[in-house]
Amino acid sequence: MPDAAPRPGWTELAEDQAAPPDLVERIRSGEIFVARGCLQRAGIFDAMREASLEGVRRAAGADLARRVEEAGFECIHDLAGLPQIAEITDATYAIAALRCPEWSRAVARRVFGLRGSFYFERSPNVRYVIPYDRMVEDPEVVERFAAAHGTGKISPHPCHRDSWVDCPDNLINVWAAIGPIHPGNGLALFPEVFGRPLRHLASGSIAFDEPPGAPFSPDLRPGDAILFQGDQLHASVLNRTDQTRHAVSFRIVPDKPHYPNGHYHHYAHSALAGGPLDALAELPANLSPSWLRTRLRWVAERLGLRAVPAAPAPGRLASGEPSVAIDAIAPNSLRAAGPNACLARIGDAGFFAFDRRCPHGGADLSLGTIDGGEVVCPWHNLRFDPSTGASACASLRRLRLHPVRVEGGNVIVEPAS
Repeated sequence: MPDAAPRPGWTELAEDQAAPPDLVERIRSGEIFVARGCLQRAGIFDAMREASLEGVRRAAGADLARRVEEAGFECIHDLAGLPQIAEITDATYAIAALRCPEWSRAVARRVFGLRGSFYFERSPNVRYVIPYDRMVEDPEVVERFAAAHGTGKISPHPCHRDSWVDCPDNLINVWAAIGPIHPGNGLALFPEVFGRPLRHLASGSIAFDEPPGAPFSPDLRPGDAILFQGDQLHASVLNRTDQTRHAVSFRIVPDKPHYPNGHYHHYAHSALAGGPLDALAELPANLSPSWLRTRLRWVAERLGLRAVPAAPAPGRLASGEPSVAIDAIAPNSLRAAGPNACLARIGDAGFFAFDRRCPHGGADLSLGTIDGGEVVCPWHNLRFDPSTGASACASLRRLRLHPVRVEGGNVIVEPAS
């Protein structure tokens, strides 16, 4: 990790604006950049868009590719079912892996201004996340694909840092829009906690009782990209829109990758990759004690010489008092009000109470935020109307509401019937 002091926040880089010469250092220090026209700046947008269309052709035929090109990637869920979209994603992965060296070099040179060699992850991540209400119609497809590729591709990724899922802790993410992306279906980042120690589960997601802070989720046009250090806390937004989110992301490391946890992901040296020495391109990154430790641990687990770590249970909700002094809960904030209830203060005088667990993933809503009068889940940026308990995802149950009364200087939350 860099030694520079964290600088939580984000900066918009206009399409015609020169990238700052210290872009890499600022990203590593915690600044998030929304680079407008990033892929166009690198000269690779048309090639990446065509790679996605070629993935559709290979998996589903030229006619569907033509219809997707006409309607836009955001409409692909209206043209193909989730099983076919999973096949399209697989086909696009194969194409993107072959072209990753040239794409990574273009971004490294034309966006980050790197002149020497660097490392990059062998395969970009291809992401087609359809509206949540459609995704849950085929849970088996989602589970199979996640088992092969991980979450965050056709299903939401939990709130995490990349090093928690066995990636280097000094990488830079280039999370690029191939189709239009909105705050309701994009990527959520939590810059307030950059550089802070956070506990996490063995699965790689944030610990149940860790507050991530307020999420940041920008609008992106095709070709725009979010540039951020891999240990920025981030998560998929649960897609509450009527559009598919299509993004392709890849990872660049300006110096040798450093693995604080497991060493599983494949990083190639730019001077060796894509040429006659390509077979040796991963050797420099793998000449590391972390690579040997990970392989020895993996062998020991499969031989039964070492127990496979069990993922801890989500844990109980922290206790909270059902009677809360009005002065103890600031306007537009949340507070636990007993082991099962969450109290929201909307503005000065609006008090609402509801179940603490999010119906999607079980997150503790008392660790969330209030935005525009809505309760925002701390894990996937899902929003709830505190007066009705409803979200934009019809397939999710509403939050159960709890009666609230004000007596003197206290707000009292009663058990739900």
